[in-house]
Amino acid sequence: MPAGLLPRLLRAFSPRSLRARLMGVVLASLALPLAGALYLADQQLDDRIDAARELALHLADDGVERQRDLIGEARNLLGVLSLVPAIRDATPLDTDSCVATLSPMPRQHRWTTGVWLTDADGNIICDTTGPGAGISLREREYFQRVLDTKNWVVSDFIIGKRSLKPLIIVAGPIMENGRIVRVIGVAVDLTWLTDLVKVLKQPDARVMVLDRHGVIVARQPDPEGWLNRNVFHMPHVQHMLRERNGAFDSESADGRGRLWAFRHSSETDTVFAVGMPTAPIIAEARRDLWQSLGLLAIAGLVSVIALWVLLRASVLRWVWELGSAATRIGDGGGGTMIEADRAPHEFRVVSHAFNNMSRRLKQREQELRSAMEEARAGSRAKEEFLATMSHEIRTPMNGVIGFAEMLLETPLTTEQRRYASQVRDAGRSLLTVINDVLDLSKLEAGRLDLVSVPFRLDDLADRCVAIVRLAAEQKGLEIQTTISATARGFVMGDPDRLRQILLNLLGNAVKFTDRGSVRLTVKAVEDDGSKSGGRPGGNRICTFTVTDTGIGIAADRQRDLFQRFTQLERGRGGTGLGLAICRRLVELMGGEIGMDSKVGAGSTFWFSLPLLSAGSAAVQPDSTAVSSIEPGSPGVRILLAEDLAMNRDLAMTMLTKAGHHVDAVVDGAAAVAAVQEQTYDIVLMDVQMPVMDGLEATRRIRALPAPVGRIPILALTAGVMQVEVERCLQAGMNAHLAKPLEKSKLLAAVGRWARPDDGHNDRSGDRSGGGEFGHERVGARDGEGSDAQRPQLIAHS
Repeated sequence: MPAGLLPRLLRAFSPRSLRARLMGVVLASLALPLAGALYLADQQLDDRIDAARELALHLADDGVERQRDLIGEARNLLGVLSLVPAIRDATPLDTDSCVATLSPMPRQHRWTTGVWLTDADGNIICDTTGPGAGISLREREYFQRVLDTKNWVVSDFIIGKRSLKPLIIVAGPIMENGRIVRVIGVAVDLTWLTDLVKVLKQPDARVMVLDRHGVIVARQPDPEGWLNRNVFHMPHVQHMLRERNGAFDSESADGRGRLWAFRHSSETDTVFAVGMPTAPIIAEARRDLWQSLGLLAIAGLVSVIALWVLLRASVLRWVWELGSAATRIGDGGGGTMIEADRAPHEFRVVSHAFNNMSRRLKQREQELRSAMEEARAGSRAKEEFLATMSHEIRTPMNGVIGFAEMLLETPLTTEQRRYASQVRDAGRSLLTVINDVLDLSKLEAGRLDLVSVPFRLDDLADRCVAIVRLAAEQKGLEIQTTISATARGFVMGDPDRLRQILLNLLGNAVKFTDRGSVRLTVKAVEDDGSKSGGRPGGNRICTFTVTDTGIGIAADRQRDLFQRFTQLERGRGGTGLGLAICRRLVELMGGEIGMDSKVGAGSTFWFSLPLLSAGSAAVQPDSTAVSSIEPGSPGVRILLAEDLAMNRDLAMTMLTKAGHHVDAVVDGAAAVAAVQEQTYDIVLMDVQMPVMDGLEATRRIRALPAPVGRIPILALTAGVMQVEVERCLQAGMNAHLAKPLEKSKLLAAVGRWARPDDGHNDRSGDRSGGGEFGHERVGARDGEGSDAQRPQLIAHS
């Protein structure tokens, strides 16, 4: 069988297939005629059996009546002959007249074999063949009955002495003066039984006569020669002799089944039986049945073929057309139409509905495409708006926060230091709002990327507590940390996002707690696969719990707490976005977050994350990064490209105070020219500048021959969107520093990427180990600085 044929056949004749179901309907419709044919055949068989039974009964009755009529006719004949003088006066010496009278009898009456005349002692005087020839009938039973009764008698069936055939003798006396002088009798032949057999028209039909002892006294035909045979032992014979009249089915003496009808003859005390063979009747009924079944099969085959042709032409063709059109629509072929003018009316209705649906789908598809384009345009506009607003806000905030920090490093009075601190804190709060809005926008758009790098979980927790410790101690709060032994060591994950969640929860706990304590608990258990999709694989389920003794949260406010713009008390600050961002981040990392709280008793916020163990061979943070120049060591030569004087002055102040040598230019074109004229250890490049932007300037510097073309270039920009960071890295920049600048992060990045030129500095070496130039993003969020390089192992959500 060709490959694939069997599956196609199974599909074609599956119970769910329309073809199979219609074929089943046809076959089911043929079941009724089949049942009718079988029922009709059974009825015909019963009718034939009944007809045969009726015929046999009729023949049995006819045989008995025929016999009775013959006996009556024989009496009449004998009554007439007894009055003839030639008969009454015949003597053994004078038989000529007697013989002449009796000899024509067999010719005139075919039912008799002869007539005889005896004296009172039973000696035959004459018969139809001649004189008596000394034959005596004295011992015959019927002769004795004539003498005893002096009346007409009918004998049992006997075998004639001259003819040796089964006969019935009808005999009567000839009386003179009250005494018997002669006895006259006539022999009734049984050849008329042959006529009954001819009526049956069956070669195996049997007509027989049984005496009261079960002896066959007559049988037509008798091929076995059972005449005069006693068959009383046979069940069907016993039934006939017992019941005397009736009909039944039985096996005959020759082993053939026959339908027997029998009648008792009172004249001869015999049973007249007619046997009809049942085998021919059954064979004829079976032949008729097979003929009916054959005709039915032919009709069924013709019906199936006709149905198949009709099915293909009127149903399947249009079903296939509908299926093909639906497939084309599913493949994007909206507007597909079906030409069904020649289809049956029902399919035309379906096709018209289908075509209307296809047109509507095409229209909806076009509307959806337009809506998608509008949505994309709206999303792009939103992103551009957020990017622009973030850039425009971060640019002045760079000066506000930066100069406030620089001011705090100068000698100030207590009041001046308080004012400067409040300016810095206000700027940082505004920066937090901007960062929260950007993060929420990324999360809602599904564009926030996670990294997977090794980090120490216990170190990260300790650093987060250290960040909020000062604020807690200023409020007189006790801050505690409990880290289980299983939570210590290296794991793989995104430390910045985990730090963001912890700082948010710890910051909220400190913010809403006026007295008492704040506790961070970190636990880890081995994952059995139930919470990580059935993939244990060394995963740990790390649970972080932040417990405080603050104001607590009412039950009716708890369910909305993780929604956007939900604030407990406006007087305590915040945007209402922190917990919403935490929930999104936790879900993005495959974890879950929750809380328990009671008004006046404090709150407990917790979240759990599946983190893959990194093992003891995890990459260690780079401890060689330099955040400032050690005393007595030479500073690095830095080229600063910044168009805004405020930002330029701030960066130069931070760098020169750290001992570095800084040259500043106001656009990208000047930066390209400067690196070709002077030798620099690192370039700090703004992105948005007049004449030539920082991206184009970077590309042109990278196109220069070594060693100038391999100088480290760091982006100093207020653009912090992921797409903006990627543009910087793609242009050839080594790292990205977000504005507002933090002095510590700026100096750390300079110390990492630049080394003082000792006359043998070869910038062709790879300083990062992360590609041709090495890529890094530094300090995107406040309080999220990294002390080490983060390999770009991106996990897209």
